[in-house]
Amino acid sequence: MSHFTKVQTKITELLFLKKAISDMDLAYEEGNLKAKGWLWKRAKADLIIPTKSGYDIGFKFNGKSYDVVADWDSISDVDQESFISELNQRYAYNVVSDTLAQQGFMIMEEKNQDGKIKMTMRKAS
Repeated sequence: MSHFTKVQTKITELLFLKKAISDMDLAYEEGNLKAKGWLWKRAKADLIIPTKSGYDIGFKFNGKSYDVVADWDSISDVDQESFISELNQRYAYNVVSDTLAQQGFMIMEEKNQDGKIKMTMRKAS
């Protein structure tokens, strides 16, 4: 039987959440929305990612961070564990990149291998 599940995250900044989703080449909608689940079930969400299976992956701000809400049993084209892992990685990447850029660092080299990102940075003069 399908149902919505909530996955807590440490994602706190909407700007970096949207950048992470864009990095994953996914489209999103933002606003006072309801994520679609099986049999017309809905869950409140602040941002949704429509999937090819016709159901949504939603993000709902809980006052501190964004929870992922989705009817994962019905979403056949996205693996929950892989999705959450990649989302967290892209979110962290964007937070680190932005924070270091604000401190005057530039990315000199970036390597992505075995699911890990290695960044070489240099302080701008």
